[in-house]
Amino acid sequence: MGLGQVRHRLVLHSVDQNMNYFRRLELTIDVPEFDMSVCRLAQIADVPNRDRYKYTLWEKESAPPTPLHVFEVPNPYATQLLSQLPQAVLDREVPGVFYMRMEKPHPDSTVPPHVDVGRRTAINVYINCSEEITEFFSADEQTQTLISRGSFKANEGEAWLLNVSKPHAVRMSDANLRSCISFSFRRLKFDELESLLLKNGE
Repeated sequence: MGLGQVRHRLVLHSVDQNMNYFRRLELTIDVPEFDMSVCRLAQIADVPNRDRYKYTLWEKESAPPTPLHVFEVPNPYATQLLSQLPQAVLDREVPGVFYMRMEKPHPDSTVPPHVDVGRRTAINVYINCSEEITEFFSADEQTQTLISRGSFKANEGEAWLLNVSKPHAVRMSDANLRSCISFSFRRLKFDELESLLLKNGE
């Protein structure tokens, strides 16, 4: 995707959402082309981080994990992306802007249940995707079990609001690559950000 006309209308869909976990946004974000060599690698997320992946241990996940490579998007590209978010959101918090990339190391690889570290909420704009299933859970700490709270399949170009403080997993498709631009909010909670987006759409 490249730079183009930005459509500022935003609609919260009631059909593609699960209260407090995820919601599809009709928010057009034009992603500029940028040279990956200028992006700093910010994080490689994989299973050995036990704080992040304790829910994987509960589920006794056996499929090989798919590492997530997180790159910090530099200026001027980050500024171009941020300028397309509603001003009401930016007035409350200017999120970090990251390019996230998953490549399957094995045909059976998946992204096991986990919570994100260092952020509460995310808006993901999907660049490469193909029938992957993102599933969210609630956690019963006493019994160490996960209860499914819904799932979705994103299409390329769609923007999704995600409560990444909740356990979630990605069941990878036959495609080897999944990537997105991710706006990372460290302070704003899911319901706070959802409320700001809803007001912008009225």
